[in-house]
Amino acid sequence: MGESLYQDLVDAGGLGAVLQAACPDCDINMNDAQGAFGGFVATASLHDRAVYVIPLVGKRLFRVRHKVRAAYLSALATTDLAEVTGSAAAWLGGATARELAAAWPFADFVDVADAYDSGDRIEFQWQLYRAQTYKKDDLAEFIEAAMLEPRLRRMFPFRSLYWMSFRPTADEYRVPGPWVRSAGDGRFTVVPDRRVEPDIAYDAAEAARVCVAEMDRLGVPSPEELNSQVHPPQLGSVD
Repeated sequence: MGESLYQDLVDAGGLGAVLQAACPDCDINMNDAQGAFGGFVATASLHDRAVYVIPLVGKRLFRVRHKVRAAYLSALATTDLAEVTGSAAAWLGGATARELAAAWPFADFVDVADAYDSGDRIEFQWQLYRAQTYKKDDLAEFIEAAMLEPRLRRMFPFRSLYWMSFRPTADEYRVPGPWVRSAGDGRFTVVPDRRVEPDIAYDAAEAARVCVAEMDRLGVPSPEELNSQVHPPQLGSVD
């Protein structure tokens, strides 16, 4: 797609018009969005589903997010406007995540959708982080390694600026650590306190194992331990 044609298509009226043509029954809204090519985001919505499209500054690239109810299921990118409009029409028309991925391979968020449907908030968060392929994620290798560690996989992962840490549940906010950050070149640092400058870096698998060891040292409870503290067994009960 040539630069002038791209700019013509992504101006506020042009992008909205092609989305409306692809999905005539949808509601189309154009809103300001810092960082977008024209300073806006286009939203196409129908019933409990929506698709957000943001053209990126200085690039012939569309960032696309698919949403159901209050949950974003994707963070994708494509240079092809036909992929944007086609996947938007299919999703808003009620296609399942598997049907969407089969028809529009760039829009594959099946694992995220499965985790969302399961109601498992911890697994949903892991799959969201794993699937954020629209940008280079400096923690991507660590996330893959952490998902292979049973102790970490049962924890709720979260990000704070460049750091990642873990909570026993999605609603537990008392987190003593550890904290993980990319050191570049596939190496990662693990510290109990972000104010302390780390002096050693590990590969992804090593960093995941160090996180588990640090959790034991810091006394970070597992989800099962936290649940037993909140709901202790009743002695002498009769089944």
